[in-house]
Amino acid sequence: MIPGAGQGAFNNGCTAQFAGFSVGDFDCDNRYGGCSQQSGCARLPLEFQDACNWRYNWYGWLQSEGKTNNPFVDFRRVRCPQQLTDISGSVPDDDEEFPAVDGADLLV
Repeated sequence: MIPGAGQGAFNNGCTAQFAGFSVGDFDCDNRYGGCSQQSGCARLPLEFQDACNWRYNWYGWLQSEGKTNNPFVDFRRVRCPQQLTDISGSVPDDDEEFPAVDGADLLV
């Protein structure tokens, strides 16, 4: 679950843990879908605001005229990792045409 993205039917847990906040503060009074504007993140407890803002800044919530709730990701084909080809015993015929990627480089 992403803070500010809606609580659905189970909307009593957050208020039980965070005194001084109403049920609607955790989803901008929209149980299914949550805050429709990033400014609604300010209603959340401070501990949740960064994650709520992430939903807009990185995840791409409601971009493309509000028609998406999926992240914007650019995919590209890479060479099959040796760890997989060692297990499968199979290497695509055109594998050498694609760049090798070191998984350690992807860790943040």
